[in-house]
Amino acid sequence: MKKLIVLVLIFGGLWSYASRRFNFSDILAYAKKHQSSSWAPKVVYSVGLVYYQRAEYAKSQEAFTQLLTDYPTGQYTPKALLRLSEVAEETRDFEAARTALSRFFEEYPDHPDIQLAQKRYELVRNH
Repeated sequence: MKKLIVLVLIFGGLWSYASRRFNFSDILAYAKKHQSSSWAPKVVYSVGLVYYQRAEYAKSQEAFTQLLTDYPTGQYTPKALLRLSEVAEETRDFEAARTALSRFFEEYPDHPDIQLAQKRYELVRNH
């Protein structure tokens, strides 16, 4: 159990350090150049999450949009649609939030997070 805690702390520390030191726009550009690589969608999604955690919502929205453009049917697409709607809600871009959620409903009606998406849509529907 102690080893697990130590590993989690080390990973968390490395993630924190990397998220403050690296220029993620370069990473997005690199992933764009290597779209056919299996690691690229995960990297783009992770960059979007890091920007979101930093409250850099415009950059986060850009990363999730890049992911959805480059990998419209990929493994991270449903998660990216939900995150994009969340980011758009933070920036008060309610039209973008509704669009992302509508696409989520259309393409992933049986997704485990459908209730979360429905609740989020209720929040942005009338804005």
